[in-house]
Amino acid sequence: MSVWRLIRKEMGYRKLDFVLGVVAVLAAVACLVAVMTLLRGHNLRLIEMNETQVAETSAMLDLAADDYRKLMKEFGYNVVILSKDEDLTQFYADGFATKYMPEEFVSRLANSPIRSLQHLLPTLHRRVEWPEQDGCPIILIGVRGEVPHLNDNKGEPMIEPVEPGAMQIGSALHDKLGLSAGDEVVLMGKAFQIASVHDERGTSDDIGVWIHLKEAQELLGRPDEVSAVFALSCICVGGIIQAVRDEIGAILPESQVVQRMSDAYIRYATRSRLSDLAKETKNKEAEYHARQSREREGFAAWLIPLVIVVATLWIGLLALGNVRARRTEIGILRALGMRSIQILGVFLGKALALGLIGAVAGYLIGFGVGAAWANLEGIPLAGGGLMKLFEPLLVVGVLALAPLQACVASWIPAMMAAQQDPATILQEE
Repeated sequence: MSVWRLIRKEMGYRKLDFVLGVVAVLAAVACLVAVMTLLRGHNLRLIEMNETQVAETSAMLDLAADDYRKLMKEFGYNVVILSKDEDLTQFYADGFATKYMPEEFVSRLANSPIRSLQHLLPTLHRRVEWPEQDGCPIILIGVRGEVPHLNDNKGEPMIEPVEPGAMQIGSALHDKLGLSAGDEVVLMGKAFQIASVHDERGTSDDIGVWIHLKEAQELLGRPDEVSAVFALSCICVGGIIQAVRDEIGAILPESQVVQRMSDAYIRYATRSRLSDLAKETKNKEAEYHARQSREREGFAAWLIPLVIVVATLWIGLLALGNVRARRTEIGILRALGMRSIQILGVFLGKALALGLIGAVAGYLIGFGVGAAWANLEGIPLAGGGLMKLFEPLLVVGVLALAPLQACVASWIPAMMAAQQDPATILQEE
C-alpha cells in the first residue's frame, strides 16, 4: 500500500482529528489575513486621506496666504526711492521729499530686470496753502497709475489712480472745509471735481489733496519731475535691504533708497509665519496618520504571533493524541514491513494536506472578513477598491507557510510514531 493511499485512508478514518487540524490552521490563517487585509486597507485609506487633507490644507493655506497678501497690501509701500540730494533728516521731519528727480527714473526701473520690486508709483509732494480756501494748509500730492514692471505679476494696484480733472481729499479737509464727493472746487486757479474723501488715517494724509501727476507738475512748475518713487518689496527686511539698494543703485546711481522698516518687517514676519504654519500643519497631519498606523501595526504585532503559536500547539497536541491512540495500528504496520520513513511520511503528509486546505479556506475567509471590516470603517470596496486590498505576496506566503506550520507542529509526534518498536508495541497490547 502506497504512502499517499495510507494518507487518504488516515484522513477518512480520523475525520474529526483532521477537521480539527484544518480548523486550527484555518483560524490562524484567517486571523493573519484578516488583520493584514485590514491594515492594508487602513494604509490605503490613510494615504488617500493624507493626500486629501494635504490638498485641503494646502488650499486653505493658499487662501490664507492670499488673504494675508491682500491685508499686507493695506500696509502700503515699504520702499521709497529718493533723489541722492535729499536730506534724510529733513525728509523724516517733513514726512515727504523736497528734492526732485526726473520722472523717467521710474521708467528705467520698470524696464529693468530687477525682481525685488513691484507696484512702482511715482509721486510729487509739496506742502502749500490753498488760496481759494482762505490759505488752508494742505499737502498737494500728484500721482498717476502704478507703472507696470517688466517682471510684475500684473496684480491689482495698491491704490487707484486719480483721473485728470479729479481730486481726492483727506478727512480733515472734509471736516474743516465742508467739502464732499461731487463738489466742484478750484485749486491754484484750476478747476477740479472731488471724486472721493479718504477715511481718517490719523496721519498727514488727512490734509492731503491728491490730483493727477501731470496736473500737479503743472501747478507746481515741475514738469516731468517727481519727488519720490514708492515701491513694494516683499523681501526687504534685515540685511536683505542692502541687496535691494545695490540693485536699485546699479540702475539709478543718482538715487537713494529708504526702507519703511515696520511695514517691511510685518510683511516679512507674516509671510514667514504663514509658511512655517503650512509646514507645521502638514507635518502634524502626517504624524497623526503615522501614529494611527503604528498603533494598528502594534496591535497586529502581538495578536498574529499569539494566534499562530496557539494554532501550532493545537495541531501538535492533536497529532500527539493521534499517535498515542494509534500505537497498535502503527505497530501492526511496522510488523507488516512498513519502514519508519513511511510512517513519518503518513503523519507529515496528513499535516501537509490539512495545512494546505486550512490555508486556502483561511485565506478566503480572512480576506472576506478583512474586506468587510475595512468597508465598515469607511474604506470603499466598489470601483476597484477590493482589488486594492488584494496582496499577491500574502497569498503566496500563506500557501507556503501554513502547510509548513502544520508539518512543524506534527514533526515531534510523527518522529515518535516512526521510531516506535513494533515488537514492544504488540507485546504490550
